[in-house]
Amino acid sequence: MKKMLLVLVALAVTALLQAGVCAAEQTAWEKGGPKWLYVTPTKKPPHHGVYDEKMKCLDCHSYDGVDAYTSATMAMKKSKKGTAPRKEIEEAVLNTLKGKGDYREIYALATSYENKPLATVIEFVIDPKTFTFYAMSEKQTEKLFQMASNQNVSLAYMKQRENYDYFGSALGVQIVGKATVLQGTDPEFETAARIYIPTLPMPAPNPTMPQPPSVDMLIEMIRAGKIITKVVPERIVIMNRGFKEKGYHAVQILYPGEKK
Repeated sequence: MKKMLLVLVALAVTALLQAGVCAAEQTAWEKGGPKWLYVTPTKKPPHHGVYDEKMKCLDCHSYDGVDAYTSATMAMKKSKKGTAPRKEIEEAVLNTLKGKGDYREIYALATSYENKPLATVIEFVIDPKTFTFYAMSEKQTEKLFQMASNQNVSLAYMKQRENYDYFGSALGVQIVGKATVLQGTDPEFETAARIYIPTLPMPAPNPTMPQPPSVDMLIEMIRAGKIITKVVPERIVIMNRGFKEKGYHAVQILYPGEKK
């Protein structure tokens, strides 16, 4: 009897642990929320076409696991229709974030501590081979303390509007991932620095410094006083109207960690 009880308890604990893992992998909308956040059926709009009054909205407005009440966020994850090939998404992300060819751009970095968010404007460099992001900061800044406590971060890049065609020329990238704060003694610090430092603007040669300092010299100069933040993205979402010209959705999702 005791053995049976132990087996039942073990199974119950295992089930709870598995449920916890599944819940951790879910996005906010999959976990649920207040009812007023969801789309609900409404009256037929005046411009709606002719249809059989006995039909339900879902009889027509559904495809590939998505229906009339599936939001854009949910549809991107549920449906594969309109999804561009992975290589095209990767190229679009890199072309958007390439800056002046050095893959350095300005982002809004979102961090959080004890459920209080902080947005910081900061330069990151993306490694085009791994899609990993790197930034360098002075010590003792608020964002560093937040990331040291909570690795979950988000980055956002947006091309500033050049005209009043907001949606026609919309271009932006959202990154969600894990941040690691690297100090000079960390094994990864030098690797990260060798990706970040070459993108820095170097001073023009002058009598006191006829040649720019080498990467090795700069690494030793920053090792004690600088912090490098490494962000490994779990999801990259790009909004680019250029995709629609190819017959895809304007919004595409890239999961860098997934096997190609």
